[in-house]
Amino acid sequence: MPVTITGNLKPTPLPAVYRMASIAPPAIRRDTLTRQERDKQLSGSRHPLYGHQQPPQRLKSCKSFATTNGLDGSNPAQHRLEQWEIWDRSTFHPTVPPPSESLPNGTSFKRNEWVALNRARAKVGRTQDNLHKWGLVPQPTCPCGEPIQTMDHILRECTLGPHCTDQDLLDANQSASQWCQWWHEKI
Repeated sequence: MPVTITGNLKPTPLPAVYRMASIAPPAIRRDTLTRQERDKQLSGSRHPLYGHQQPPQRLKSCKSFATTNGLDGSNPAQHRLEQWEIWDRSTFHPTVPPPSESLPNGTSFKRNEWVALNRARAKVGRTQDNLHKWGLVPQPTCPCGEPIQTMDHILRECTLGPHCTDQDLLDANQSASQWCQWWHEKI
């Protein structure tokens, strides 16, 4: 489960979680594997279904493996990435890395700091605002005196800890590292 891998909370949008985990959504991975197997069936004489004639379809609801299109000569990784980009047209946060099957910046952080980084990237963490929405605290006020403690507030304005920009989060640079070290137990 990508939420477990990234340390994000359940309210985090799934497209963001898949991006931060660098794992394509399950439907895209299944589709690519099905297409690979179809290509093997059509081209591999050692495949058990090589040369198999498709029987006529009896029920509309029953889809045969043999009716699947192949990869049409493309690389499986390339096909997964293309389908992932079509599936994920989200533009909710510029801090979430683009779809990729290579690990995003920040994976060298300690686990608890990487979790804080991912929560900050998705803008969903255990801030007072969210805890108040979830009914866990009576007031959403920040200990620094602000009336509402949001993720943007603790990233840019809160006087209790270091500040960090969206670009710092995306790059996982020294500013992001310091921010994560400070806030990892709090968010």
